[in-house]
Amino acid sequence: MEYAVYWLVLSLIAGVIASKKGRSGVGFFLLSVFLSPLIGIVCAFIATPNQRRVDYRKVRTGTGKKCPHCAEIIKPDAKVCHFCKRELLE
Repeated sequence: MEYAVYWLVLSLIAGVIASKKGRSGVGFFLLSVFLSPLIGIVCAFIATPNQRRVDYRKVRTGTGKKCPHCAEIIKPDAKVCHFCKRELLE
């Protein structure tokens, strides 16, 4: 019984890692449950981030905003865009 709890917790960790990268947390969780949490965690670390989803999450939560000039994600308190070096109007 203990083994099953550890298996599920480690599988959940793989899902969380994948979710933070903008990937399907449920998919990686299920991969880990059926194959192995070790395989799921390694695959979650290897998976490249889905930058569009990560950027959308930053804008939605308020931890980032889009530069009106170059459309890159910057910090919400920025006065000058880090990427295009243009001044931002508030």
